[in-house]
Amino acid sequence: MASKQIQCEMCGNENAIGYCKSCGYLGETCVDIHKTVNVFQTHNVSMHEAVKMHEDGTENPNVILRDITEERCKQHPTEKAIFLCKIHDSTICGRCLHSGHRPCGEEVVDLLQEVVNIDCEKVNTMKSLLLEIKDEILLLKNETEHSKMNYKKNADKCVQECMGLGNKIKQRVDKLTSDIRNGISKKHNENLTTHSHITKMCDEKTKWCHDVDSKIDSFVDNNMAGHLYLMSRYIEKKVSDARSHLKEIKHKHTFKRFGFKENNVILQCLFEDLEDVCEQQEEVTGSDDGNAKDVVASATKINKTRRELTALLSQVKQELYQSEK
Repeated sequence: MASKQIQCEMCGNENAIGYCKSCGYLGETCVDIHKTVNVFQTHNVSMHEAVKMHEDGTENPNVILRDITEERCKQHPTEKAIFLCKIHDSTICGRCLHSGHRPCGEEVVDLLQEVVNIDCEKVNTMKSLLLEIKDEILLLKNETEHSKMNYKKNADKCVQECMGLGNKIKQRVDKLTSDIRNGISKKHNENLTTHSHITKMCDEKTKWCHDVDSKIDSFVDNNMAGHLYLMSRYIEKKVSDARSHLKEIKHKHTFKRFGFKENNVILQCLFEDLEDVCEQQEEVTGSDDGNAKDVVASATKINKTRRELTALLSQVKQELYQSEK
């Protein structure tokens, strides 16, 4: 957007180079009047470069500037802060210099004399320092972004490995519980077979008893004493044989109970061991001297299983007992 200079609001003949809170924008002549005419001495005039305005009349505040020597003293608003006290690191006016800052002596700088011209060497030094820190900031930002990507990949990998371990444990648990379930089902099927054999034998013996009982009734009804006599000779043996068969099948085909009970002690040991199955390792990628080092917690490697360690402990106890004897 194009811009134009602001005109002095007092005379309207010059471009504004200052601003008065009471009179508005001032040109060079009107600024001098504010400095010399007594009636304007109490006005607060701030100097700046030509203030540019947009064509629509709005001010462009980015070009409003004024030097430090145009600032007013915080302690004495009617005075300009044209001195710098190095001891107190503050800008002061002449009244401050002759009152509270008299002991500061040579540590007070007259800004009107010291900062007349721009020191290009100091400007270059400041810009060079700023450029260096900007480069360091950019480097740290890039390193941080790179580290974020790398450690995200590392975190994803660790999560996948942890999930893989969980699946291995789950598969092993499923296998163990599946074997137990299969064992229970097998025992149950055996009990069903036992029930079938016993039931079949009982049905057969029940039918034999019914048949014999019907024959007895028939012989009695038909007055067949001979058949009754002959039957009485072997019925006791038949009953004895039937009773023996019942005892035999009862002894041969027995029901089996399959109990399931969680061993809380072993489970607690297992859960505690699972906490040590894998360890969370912290990686330190930097040190005080600036050298990158990876610091990883190390754990004692145990290759023997709990059963092997238990057997080894029992062996040691036995050897100790023998040596004591």
